[in-house]
Amino acid sequence: MLARSCVSTEPGFSQVRARSEPDGERPFLRDLAPLQDDVHLRFALRVAAPYLRIALARDADGLNAWVHDTERSWAVLSAIGDGRTIATQGGPRRLADELEAAWDTWPEVGRPALYDFGMTVTDSGTTQYMWVNDADGGPRWPII
Repeated sequence: MLARSCVSTEPGFSQVRARSEPDGERPFLRDLAPLQDDVHLRFALRVAAPYLRIALARDADGLNAWVHDTERSWAVLSAIGDGRTIATQGGPRRLADELEAAWDTWPEVGRPALYDFGMTVTDSGTTQYMWVNDADGGPRWPII
């Protein structure tokens, strides 16, 4: 029997970052603390944007985030002090923008807790999706 390993085979942020140059920066107007503190938000973001990988770390200026899609797109959300954050991103996708859009969806659907989500797989198995509060009429996200 082969030994099991916990080593990830997907590329990390540094590898993805090396594949494309930065394409400008802009203010990121959200407080990043909920990304660290709110498990329900993190789960909702994972449902809405399952391709995003987010790592967080705090320095003297505040909380910072490194976001990537494991392929060619990345974003760095850098705390610059005074509660401000700058987004720098690169690659074909605008991941800081996609993160904000997914984050905007969460309050729009009532800030659901992770236990408010469900999953449906059709009898044929060809369609799978996550939903909030109501399997038939609630918001849905396809499982990719």
